[in-house]
Amino acid sequence: MTPTEFYNWWITDERTGVLRLTTYKLSRVDAERAFPGARPDLGTRELRYLPGGAPASSRPGEEWS
Repeated sequence: MTPTEFYNWWITDERTGVLRLTTYKLSRVDAERAFPGARPDLGTRELRYLPGGAPASSRPGEEWS
């Protein structure tokens, strides 16, 4: 099993331009893909052991391609 870090992320809201914290945790890879330039909130770190690494995910409302 592979340890993977998950965090809530500080992102800039696309509609308002206001910095906000995501309500869900993402791995670093998924956060970089969904929210370029996002910064992790280090206090929300969660270590999960996943077989084969983190699963690919999509941003809410987007379908996998």
